[in-house]
Amino acid sequence: MITIVGAGSTTGAALIPMLLEETDEKLQLISSRPLAYDHERVQMHVVNVRDKNVLKQTIMAAMPQTVINLAAMTNVDKCESERQMAWDLNVTLVENLARISRVLDAKMVHISTDYVFDGTKGPYTESSIPNPINYYGKSKLAGENICVAGNANSLVIRTNVIYGPPRERPDFVRWVLDALDSQTPIRVVDDQIGNPTYVDDLAEVIMRLGMSRRTGLYHAGGADFLSRYDFALKIAEYFKLDPSIISRVTTAELAQPAKRPLKLGLISLKAETDLRMRMRGVDSGLTSIRQYVVRHREELL
Repeated sequence: MITIVGAGSTTGAALIPMLLEETDEKLQLISSRPLAYDHERVQMHVVNVRDKNVLKQTIMAAMPQTVINLAAMTNVDKCESERQMAWDLNVTLVENLARISRVLDAKMVHISTDYVFDGTKGPYTESSIPNPINYYGKSKLAGENICVAGNANSLVIRTNVIYGPPRERPDFVRWVLDALDSQTPIRVVDDQIGNPTYVDDLAEVIMRLGMSRRTGLYHAGGADFLSRYDFALKIAEYFKLDPSIISRVTTAELAQPAKRPLKLGLISLKAETDLRMRMRGVDSGLTSIRQYVVRHREELL
């Protein structure tokens, strides 16, 4: 049995079908809303993950061998203004899951972010020293530390700029495509660097590391390092849309509530070596999205 907390996330939408297709594991899905998985190996639970007792009772009843935490508060500016909720979801929840996993002697897999770094010397390896500069990053780093300290059989996977085929939850690619389709002008920062991560690659890393004996810290990011602005231009190019509505802007000009790290990105050599896989670049990722859109055109309309 594998328990997935935050099963309604973008990553969950890629991971759950992959686990059902490539393993024989039963899945316990925990989400804040019902999910449409009609499968004999799936148990669905709608749970407020901030309710420690209900969460504990639900997971303990399933007796999973692995607990995967995909739940988090990821809105960087809201984390700055709603700090208690950010702490509840990014730290306290992790602490509760680590404790439950330890009692069950289950492996815990926790997803984190490159925002634990200050963005001055990226891209970063697993041995780089974290130094978050906003509350989101601080809460995620605290969650990492609690995960590792609370369960020796734990795994932390950092990732960044997750994107994939059109699904219920929007991502950067969907935001850009929607703007291009509707000819709505958008401003995109040209000084924030990362390596966008195709969600199916991240799901594969989670699945394969989660089902292995490996523990500790891993980075999982795409093969290409580029600015958000250059990524947006790539999206326009791949979908043959007019990029003229995309204007470049600096992070400072946006004057967002939370400070942003600029030169980020994650070096995934450790994961690629241990798993003998290659994380795809944006050309391959956007090609996969375009193929998906063509195959599912009618249901997306």
